[in-house]
Amino acid sequence: MNSIFGLPEDPISNGRTPAITTTHVPETPQMFREPGLDPVELDQISAIPIPGPPHPRLAVLRDDFNVAAEKFRALAARLRHLQKRRQLTKLLITSSIKGEGKSVVSANLALSLARRQRVLLVDGDLRQSGLRELLNIHGLLGLTDWWQGVGSLADFICRVEGLSLWYLPCGVAPEEPLDILQSQRLADMLNQVGESFDWVIIDSPPLVPLVDAQNWAAHADATLLVVRQGKTPKKLLKRALDGLENLKLLGVVMNDHQDTGHPYYQRYYAQGYGNSNSPLLQAPAESSSTALIHPRGRVS
Repeated sequence: MNSIFGLPEDPISNGRTPAITTTHVPETPQMFREPGLDPVELDQISAIPIPGPPHPRLAVLRDDFNVAAEKFRALAARLRHLQKRRQLTKLLITSSIKGEGKSVVSANLALSLARRQRVLLVDGDLRQSGLRELLNIHGLLGLTDWWQGVGSLADFICRVEGLSLWYLPCGVAPEEPLDILQSQRLADMLNQVGESFDWVIIDSPPLVPLVDAQNWAAHADATLLVVRQGKTPKKLLKRALDGLENLKLLGVVMNDHQDTGHPYYQRYYAQGYGNSNSPLLQAPAESSSTALIHPRGRVS
């Protein structure tokens, strides 16, 4: 791959000493800090289990070996590597249209990262949550209820049992999600949680036909775009990529990727990991398998 995610070069000095001028800088209001978000306090939040058995699309929670889980672990490892080179804490996961698997990628990626780092998974699809079904966690108040001023943010965050993973549900669907997404209070809160967690994974609505994802991107450090092989129209994908200049696009994740190398990969590992007739080994299209991230929106 060519150079990726390069930092801008320092401007060339002309050798002159810059003039020193003084200007009046207006005072900015101090950011309101949410109580209860200290790492020690977050660890004291009561843990809840993901009701079993896990959803079949949560590949990283399966007991048997599967290609999809390995792909998600590889993606998590690459993101950890990138995090060492640049500011990368708040990561937005979106797609061009509904049904491409952005929530599946968000959940599996968060679960993979949480094996080594502290992760907050935010359900940012305030209109139609996909994480709710995947995690099988229903009826919880969340982000929208916090924004209404019902309590502190820590009151709405759940800790997932057995992992360094915390979950902020979307809450009750609001009448005007944009009022929340465009608010300074949300921006301040996300900046604060970025100090308490190694990763903040935000599952947002798709790019089309809503503008919610663009508003979420303004609060994120970078965006991953999920596309699904055999579903995403090429013209729509190209149009989405062309319009992603302001979304801080980090790369593209190919969901349900039909890798020609899978048959050998599956046969090799089936010898050591049991049943080669496992649906996750036989049917990558049903396993939420992902291709590795490609930089700058290039899809191979």
